[in-house]
Amino acid sequence: MSLKNEEVDIENTLLKTPSKITFQIEIQQIDEMIVQNALDETGFGKFNFKILAVTALICMNAAFGMLSNGFILPAAACDFKMTTEDKGHLTVSTMLGMLSGSYFWGCFADMKGRRTSLLGSLFLHSASEFLASLVPFYWGFVVFKFTSGLAICGQLTVLYTYLAEFQPIIKRNTFLSWMETSWVMGMVIVACLAWITIPSNIGIKTDMFSFNSWNLFIMICSLPSFFIGVCLIFLPETPKYLAEIGQTVSMLNVLSKMYSENTGKPSEEYLTNLKNSNNQVLSELVLRLGERINEKEDKIPSKTLRTILKNTFMQTLMLVRKPYLHRTFIVCSATYLIMSSYYMLLLWLPDLFQRYAEFQTRYPNQSATVCTVIAFEKNNETVSSMNPNNCDIPIQNSVFLYAFILALAGVPVGLTLPLLINRLGYKFFLVTSTVIASLSSFCIFLVKTSIENLIISCIFESFTSICVSVVSCMLIDFYPTHLRSIAAGLASFFSRLGAMMGTLMTGLLIDNHCTILIVLVGIQLLICSILSILTPKNNK
Repeated sequence: MSLKNEEVDIENTLLKTPSKITFQIEIQQIDEMIVQNALDETGFGKFNFKILAVTALICMNAAFGMLSNGFILPAAACDFKMTTEDKGHLTVSTMLGMLSGSYFWGCFADMKGRRTSLLGSLFLHSASEFLASLVPFYWGFVVFKFTSGLAICGQLTVLYTYLAEFQPIIKRNTFLSWMETSWVMGMVIVACLAWITIPSNIGIKTDMFSFNSWNLFIMICSLPSFFIGVCLIFLPETPKYLAEIGQTVSMLNVLSKMYSENTGKPSEEYLTNLKNSNNQVLSELVLRLGERINEKEDKIPSKTLRTILKNTFMQTLMLVRKPYLHRTFIVCSATYLIMSSYYMLLLWLPDLFQRYAEFQTRYPNQSATVCTVIAFEKNNETVSSMNPNNCDIPIQNSVFLYAFILALAGVPVGLTLPLLINRLGYKFFLVTSTVIASLSSFCIFLVKTSIENLIISCIFESFTSICVSVVSCMLIDFYPTHLRSIAAGLASFFSRLGAMMGTLMTGLLIDNHCTILIVLVGIQLLICSILSILTPKNNK
């Protein structure tokens, strides 16, 4: 709680009154407003863009980790002798890791800080992916992909909070929306990297060890996490979190640094501006702590595990009570439905493109629906018996070309979000995107060629991706600092649960019940569009 040391005894006395809970909430809201006012006084410039650049790289890195599985599935199927169910298990392992880490990272970010949480998740991601590129057996690869998913979840859970808590209110929504463009650019880069690396047939094979081009692809994807983590070491913790844990001197040091980098003026001028501001609380804060600004602040004693668990339980309880119950229900339901639908199709699209390429190679003058192509290998006993894992069929270049176009198609749609979010609002984008994505999923039944499949896939991916970013931005707007990371963790839990269930259902249904799978995706997005209408307006 961001009260001055001199006010702690007063607070403890007041909190003994019958209106303890109400008063505590009011104090936290006032504190956040004070910190936000002080943050707005730092201006807007170089420091803000530096934070944006690093968080954008983190978002792109998360896209690398999430989408790399889809590109290696056709190539790794031969080495690991994977069936369709095995492919599903591999994808689900990443999702299960993300599900396991969703609530953990939210709590960890509230206990140890947003920056510490991001650093831990980045270095864990790098190590997991690097080891996954070297492991020579299937279940070892699955285990490392599980820990990779655990790390990716930490990045996605804390990323938006870390970025938002450095931004002035007038720029916050716009900066958060740029994460959608970063995600799309991550998709473009990983598609290009896969296209260059995987078909190259680079490899080392011995009796005990093999290292193929897809292993090299995974190893390259492990490197950005490490270098981004090194860059993050030189960035500070957010001022709002420092205020929340009582580190007011550290908070003022960070704010002074922000002011100096944004304006090019000395940090002492920032403190002078706060002293002379119309905000009496800020003036008194600087007057009382001004002499300690350059001193190293005493660390807050570590909380016991019992205290941590109790605080986490109480904060979670607040999320499911008024005034947050309505928005918590909307956010958790929307994230589950969107992510379930998103991953039912997205991670399988490279594999689907490969199946279309194989079908058209064998029947060049014949068109077929998506479900017909999906069932092609399953129903063709000759092909299945001769080539159960597609070892003799090279991955077509069209697979990587289509994946690149699919990623690139999200750029125009992704750019509309930061440019129009303040004018149109979250609700407009969420309702519109879910409706369009739902309609596009039903249009898959009309697909007859690989080109038509690509067009529908581009529309579906672009608008479902926007939905994911909009919900992440809403979290920052809907909850105060002391509940923000816990709320992000709770929403992340439901989103990863949806992603895991969607991936599992795809593995079970895609070969034998393709129609049911596509209908389910469309219905889920349609339900989400109805829920989106109930979304609260932007919190001013």
